[in-house]
Formats: sequence, structure tokens, C-alpha cells
Amino acid sequence: MPFRFLLRLAVALLLLAPLLWMLPVSLHEPGQPLRAAGLAWPQAPTLAAYARVFEWVPMVSGLLNSLAYTVLGVAISVVMASLTGFGIARLDARRMGFAMVALVMAASIPLTAIWVPRFVLFESLGLARSGLPLLAAALYGASPLFVLLYAMAFRRLGPEPFEAATLEGIGTLKQWWRYALPQVRATTVAVATLAAMQFWGAFLEPLLYLEGEHELTAPLLLHALDLLGPTQWAVLMAGAALLAAPVLLVFVAVQPLLNTLSRDTQK
Repeated sequence: MPFRFLLRLAVALLLLAPLLWMLPVSLHEPGQPLRAAGLAWPQAPTLAAYARVFEWVPMVSGLLNSLAYTVLGVAISVVMASLTGFGIARLDARRMGFAMVALVMAASIPLTAIWVPRFVLFESLGLARSGLPLLAAALYGASPLFVLLYAMAFRRLGPEPFEAATLEGIGTLKQWWRYALPQVRATTVAVATLAAMQFWGAFLEPLLYLEGEHELTAPLLLHALDLLGPTQWAVLMAGAALLAAPVLLVFVAVQPLLNTLSRDTQK
């Protein structure tokens, strides 16, 4: 037990190392040369770098844009992934096996392989200069792996309750919404959290499709701060901290919910 605890602690500290470096750097005076160590707490901590972030780039609109895309993307992704997964789980074993293989193969396709054809498609539709392409991934559940997670979760429920519902005249959509989805809440929370990370941290898609300064998302504005040069590391780290804070809050918030749902599932 102590060894496992120490191993988990070491992994956690390794993953938290960038955050532990980011915070003290962001509290330095903007334009002040930083020491190579970076982890040392500044002698005179200041929030001036955070103020400069909002002065130099429209970070408020960037955060709001990222929030809007994330909320819409997560909502659409959960609906589409769960619907598709429910349909796959209703297939017989042979066809479900083919569907699982297809999902794994789709997940293995590099995103860089579809950026150009996707851009050409939206350009031909006249949508390449709008925010709609940013939500395109949500239409197939954000990731084939999310569909796979739902298919496996629904499969564990067994076919009997849904066969009985069909005999009672209950339609497929109502079965999905009233009976299936409430029983896989842990999967929904996990998929929603992963999808939120995906949409919140998206960089290349907004870079390809967004143009106006007040249309940009927070990751693009963080890149703009990176272009200020090595003397503004405090401002860059302040922007990174603002971008990372919602992710940390979501991660901490869902842990008790996931633990509760996991205990309820095991009962």
C-alpha cells in the first residue's frame, strides 16, 4: 500500500510540475528577467501580469468564446455519441463486432489527415470563415472512442429491458432517453469531461476558421501572448494560468461525482 501511494504521488507531482512552475512565474513583474529555475517564489509577487493579459489581448471575449464552443460541443457530443453507441449496442454480436473494429480504425486516423479535406468541404459550403466548423467533430460524438465507451456501457445493460420496452410499444428514442441514458451516468460524466477538454483546448481548428479578433478563442489569444517575446514570460504564464484554471476546476468538481456514480454502479 505505501509503495502504491508513493507511486501515485510521484506521478501526480510529475503531472503537476508544469502548473507548479507556471504559478510563480506568472507572479513576476512583467518584463522582468526570470531566473532559469523558475520555481522560486518571486520576492515581490504581483498580479500585474494578469492585468496585462486583459490589456494586450481581448481575453474576456476569448474565454467566453471558448466557453460557448465547449458547452455546445459537449452537449452535441454527448447526444450523438450516446445515440450512436446505443444503436451499436442493439446490434447482434457479429455486426457489433464489425462496428467496434470500424470505431477503433476511425480513432486511429490522424487528425492531420482530415484537416485539408475538411477545410475544402467547408470552403465549398461557404462556412470556412465561421465558427460552425469548430463543432463539426461534435456531430460524430467528438471522438470514435466516446462512441465506443457508450456502446460498451449500453451493452452491459443487457437486451432484456429494451426488448420488453419494444413489446410495450416504446420507441427507440424514448428507450435511449428514459431507460438507457440514466443508467450510464458515469460514462456520460467521463465522456462530457473528456469532450470538454478537447473543445476547450482546441487550437488548430480555431486557427483555420476564425479571423476576427473578438471571434478568437482563448488558446489562440494565448498564442498571441507567446509572440511577445522572451521578456514577457510572466504575461504568457498568466494567460496560461487563466486557461488552465477552468480545466482544474472541472477536474476537481467531477471527482466526487464519479466516485459516487462508481459506488452506485457496483451496488
